[in-house]
Amino acid sequence: MDTVFVSLCDSMYFDKAKKTIAELRIFGKWNGQIILIVVGEVSNDPEFFSHYNVVQKSFPKIDTCILLSKIGSEGFRDSTDKREIYKLTQWEKFHVFDEYFRQWKRVVFLDAGMRIFDNVKYLLELDYHGAILAPNDAGAYSRADKIFSSQVSFDKPELIEKIKADFCPDMLESQYFLNCLWIYDTAILDICDKNKLVWAMNEYPLCKTNEMTIMNLLFRNVWREFPIKASNNKYLFEWCETNHPHSTTWQDYCCMKYPMTQP
Repeated sequence: MDTVFVSLCDSMYFDKAKKTIAELRIFGKWNGQIILIVVGEVSNDPEFFSHYNVVQKSFPKIDTCILLSKIGSEGFRDSTDKREIYKLTQWEKFHVFDEYFRQWKRVVFLDAGMRIFDNVKYLLELDYHGAILAPNDAGAYSRADKIFSSQVSFDKPELIEKIKADFCPDMLESQYFLNCLWIYDTAILDICDKNKLVWAMNEYPLCKTNEMTIMNLLFRNVWREFPIKASNNKYLFEWCETNHPHSTTWQDYCCMKYPMTQP
């Protein structure tokens, strides 16, 4: 009862969230509490929520007006997909750090669409105390482009200098975590909560990956990497099989974001 699994979706991602939750119950063997944070109007499916014992939770939308005014209507010149102006629902993930979640000791967040292939006990074996646990984007392979500089826009050099001054000079060369899956000790809300994350969103308007960039800035000192393998010798997580240096299939993983080999 000290742990809750959480996902988040709007109406476009509701079906993905349903698949993740179903797999969490069936393959993940999770019998505890599940919260689905809903953004806006989500298709009503009382049978699904009852069958899988899921609680819906909503929060006031995070105001991005100040952020967008600082970024500008065209977005970043060095943006890859313009998500900074078109994928604003991603900022709603900050709600997972709301005071509401202090009623549990441990929160496990899963993106809507995350695939669960094995028992979540392998996630829950990890020592989460005093930390946020998340996968290193470099994963099981070493790539020079998997450093924090890839997560920020260089449109405004003064903002780059600001994060160096406010955090650490070598921040841009450091590695970073993915936030499609994370586990955190709610004690860290004493260090950084939703309000601080929202403040930072407006203070550092250079985020090419939206909320993931801010989470990496503010949680840099309490982040611990996921191990590559779980205690069952399967790979704990991967973005996609093609990211892995060895030939693998979905059966080699506990969970995955975008499996290509799964039937």
